[in-house]
Amino acid sequence: MARGDYVPHYFERELTEPVLLCDEQGRLNPQAVGWSRVPLVRANLSGHWPRKKKWNFWNWISPGFVFSVTLADIDFAQFCAVSFIDFETRRNLGGMAMKRSGSFPMPEEVERSVRFESKQMRYAQINEGGDIQVSFDAPDLKGQEVKAEFIIQKPPGHQTLNIVVPWSSERFQMNSKHNTLPVEGYVRVGERRYEMRPEECHGVQDFGRGMWPYRSYWNWGVATGRQGDDRIGVNFGSKWTTGTGSNENGICCNGRLYKIMEDLIWEYDPGDWMKPWRVRTGYSDMMDLTLNPIYPSTTRISLGFLSTGGTCAFGHWSGVIRFDGREIEVKNLIGWAEEFAHRW
Repeated sequence: MARGDYVPHYFERELTEPVLLCDEQGRLNPQAVGWSRVPLVRANLSGHWPRKKKWNFWNWISPGFVFSVTLADIDFAQFCAVSFIDFETRRNLGGMAMKRSGSFPMPEEVERSVRFESKQMRYAQINEGGDIQVSFDAPDLKGQEVKAEFIIQKPPGHQTLNIVVPWSSERFQMNSKHNTLPVEGYVRVGERRYEMRPEECHGVQDFGRGMWPYRSYWNWGVATGRQGDDRIGVNFGSKWTTGTGSNENGICCNGRLYKIMEDLIWEYDPGDWMKPWRVRTGYSDMMDLTLNPIYPSTTRISLGFLSTGGTCAFGHWSGVIRFDGREIEVKNLIGWAEEFAHRW
């Protein structure tokens, strides 16, 4: 694909100035719909209980393990959830601490610090505009202490994928997707210390704020890491954005974002999560990647009228991406693909 040859299947407006997500009645501000290379939308959600959903999700992933923390407020309750998976030993630890909705602040803007503290776990992410300092401690997670101290590096000028997806004036979502952020530090599980080396461990953020319908369903996938001299990150999704004229699809190469303005074709077998997942563009040849899973992680939580469930298959992506006159062959890039459904 030569420079300028990519023809979008539909047009997504690029935002270049700060804007509020909502109007004074808590409905979608039409001027916020679009995408940007840096976070520009302030998620001033209000009212409309219980449709507000807010989350700060991070995966810190390397070829050998993945460590994840989610802070969320789903209007009914707030929680901090943590998981750690060792891909080699298949060790899997996870836990959750709940609080009443509104017990701790969930910032309206992406580049802000967050904190959580309970008897079960303590988590702090200090974001003052530069590199992000992260600390986590859970004294007893399935009988093991899990402790982490590390820095998420933010290279100067690094671009991110920021979108606002409109279902209607009262149902909409703002996301800020970050990948290929080098991480340096450690995670300790029991007596074992896992090193987070910036050449192979990368941070991936999903910052979400929106007004969601009661039932929702999505696919999400990420590939992130180094390919030769390039640092490559690919973010792609499906189902929840279908028919809106917006999507969460993009390629980040060496800190530069290339937006994919078309829906993607997902091919996988929900009956066997260890079979390959193929994700490709249908109107262009910009992307064709296949995930070979190494560890499927399945989640099922049911609290009466509230439930969440799905599978995240971690593995290695291979295939090809094309952008800006370049064609890059992707070989065994760590990442994941998932299918989830919610009643919330």
